[in-house]
Amino acid sequence: MWSEHCSYKSSRIWLKKLPIEADWVICGPGENAGVIDIGDGQAAIFKMESHNHPSFIEPYQGAATGVGGIMRDIFTMG
Repeated sequence: MWSEHCSYKSSRIWLKKLPIEADWVICGPGENAGVIDIGDGQAAIFKMESHNHPSFIEPYQGAATGVGGIMRDIFTMG
């Protein structure tokens, strides 16, 4: 899995196993990031970034693009 690049070729099967609706799912697929209720008035935000330059070809810039997208989407969830 060196680069999913928007298609999730390798991880699609695993992503489908994750719950998308439950009492503790605050925000499921389709938004910037997933949010779940972890109790005591707190939430955890999860994000997977796939739109990056293939990291096998350009490891540093590919990683920077991926991390930048993850940070952006987590911060925009509030």
